[in-house]
Amino acid sequence: MDRGKKLVGLVAGGLLVLLAAASPGLAGEVKIALDCPPDIEKCGTYVWSHAFGEHLKAKGMEVKEYPTEALGGEDEKLDQVTQGLLEVSNSLLTKVGQISPSINGFWLFFLWDSFDHLDRVLEKSDLLTWVNSQISPKGVRLLAPVPVGGFSGIANTKKPILTPDDLKGLRMRATDRGQALYLKAWGASTVVIPWPEIYNSLQTGVADGYLNPAIVPTLFKHTEIIKHFSDVRAGAPLRVAIASQAWYGGLPDKERAIVDEAVVKANQANRQWLAKVTQMSIDSLEKAGVKVTTPSPEQRALFAKAARSVYPEIVPQEVLDRFLAAADKYRSE
Repeated sequence: MDRGKKLVGLVAGGLLVLLAAASPGLAGEVKIALDCPPDIEKCGTYVWSHAFGEHLKAKGMEVKEYPTEALGGEDEKLDQVTQGLLEVSNSLLTKVGQISPSINGFWLFFLWDSFDHLDRVLEKSDLLTWVNSQISPKGVRLLAPVPVGGFSGIANTKKPILTPDDLKGLRMRATDRGQALYLKAWGASTVVIPWPEIYNSLQTGVADGYLNPAIVPTLFKHTEIIKHFSDVRAGAPLRVAIASQAWYGGLPDKERAIVDEAVVKANQANRQWLAKVTQMSIDSLEKAGVKVTTPSPEQRALFAKAARSVYPEIVPQEVLDRFLAAADKYRSE
């Protein structure tokens, strides 16, 4: 093993020792790994985590929030959750999808008509229970999908986007293979770029834009570079609040009930925030000088048709069938 690998191993080992020393079995502390600045006005996952933690604290449980990257990146956080070293994490949905594709169904573009539609499915179907039956053997429990803004649009530095044809010639940042499939189906080329590198990539032209809710360019100050936002409403922009299955399953009944109550409180706080932030996000973009365009229903249908054509490449057939059935069954009240 070379010197660099030894150093990485020592750092990782030290982190695991630190986390183990703070585990609930010894100190009773519930660690929450954040994924954005602790901004209760702009960050949907922080709204969720703050409400979740406040309920736990009100019921006598100890809680500590860890800033973004303090416990490592997405891979490290997921690894710590699976090992029972980290109790709760705000995480990338598709990163959890690497241990089971079942969770990726939540991220199918143009599947949900609204967040009310998604919430009906979560409340009335067994979809959440089924997803947890798939991921809990891997050490992870899905507490909740967490919206981080209005439905996703296309932000870019070059031109207005009204139809998939307008994306031809643009190189768009993709979070992973799944998002790349959607973007390619619309005619764009893609490049996978870690989020911390986005600003510089947009500035230097390595990427021309990305898919995200309207609040994201404002939250991360990309409005200094982004010139256009197309409100195609492609999909529900969801992160996930996950918990260690070992921690959750090992809680006494009383404390597990408190955690379940905290999830309900956190979901409510997030949806209240979401109702306020959706229009505010569009207004903030326009105020910052970003040109916002809204495709017509017919133009949006072109994006939807192309996106649905790659569904079988995004998730296995069993996952697709379950999510389509649940979405269709609860599409209306």
